[in-house]
Amino acid sequence: MGLSGVRNILRMVNSLATGFKTELEILKKDGAVIGISGGIDSAVVLKLLEQCLPKDKILPVIIPERDSNPKCMRMAKKLCLDYDSKIISITPILEKLGIYRDFKNYFFIPRGIKEKYSQRKFRQSGKDIYLRILDNELDPDLLKALGYIRIKNRVRMAIIYHQAEIRNYAVVGTINKTEYLLGFFVPFGDGVADLMPLLNFYKTDVYKIARELEVPEEIINQAPSPDLIPGLSDGLILGMSYQKIDRVLKGIEQSENLDTASEEYKCIEEIFERAKRLRALLFTASRNVAKKNKTGGIS
Repeated sequence: MGLSGVRNILRMVNSLATGFKTELEILKKDGAVIGISGGIDSAVVLKLLEQCLPKDKILPVIIPERDSNPKCMRMAKKLCLDYDSKIISITPILEKLGIYRDFKNYFFIPRGIKEKYSQRKFRQSGKDIYLRILDNELDPDLLKALGYIRIKNRVRMAIIYHQAEIRNYAVVGTINKTEYLLGFFVPFGDGVADLMPLLNFYKTDVYKIARELEVPEEIINQAPSPDLIPGLSDGLILGMSYQKIDRVLKGIEQSENLDTASEEYKCIEEIFERAKRLRALLFTASRNVAKKNKTGGIS
């Protein structure tokens, strides 16, 4: 990254720190709660919070369950070593609700087998599966899989909000601009937060910020994944890498001459249009969030 890019990031970090303190005052909150997954977005947000709050006013919450990737959980715990963090398993809740049983996800099946099975089933569902998710055009098996994913996300958010409310803290979300534009979040799950500091930054920008904030390389280098069903990565679900997605999104935003006949462009444009309904469901109490489809990112 060039010097100008580094300077932009440093200015952005300072601006976010100042803005975050202002938002806490507006919301009349005493601190912040954030869910830590071991992924890059939550790691970056935690590092940003460190710039503007004392550590005793930041509560990282790790919420594993049966399907959680052990590597991600290890990285999440490593991130939180210097905090009085909480680890709250939701496996008993999901078991009580019959979620694992309904999806035939039995604890004795090795993770490697689950990953290969999930990947094979997902690929067999067709390349347009994410578009069908956005359009609610799914067969019974895929509807069951979608429900299986989303209830985990929503149970986690309920726990995070409870931890925030008993302390009068704000819930800080981790959705970035790419996820927002594509509708790649769970309504009333991770699509809800009091503050969402990454909402102006594309996923590829988040990686640049991560390096400047010294997020561990093992987190930066791992394949991004929702970590809700073993083996399913963001790239597999969306059908292409974030580098390709952001290149198209930034090109559209900056009115660049793009190959509008390319498969990449047509796919991203279609996802963007169909995601309007989900974007309308994103909720944040913050007043300084992204200007919806306006500009953002790092040059």
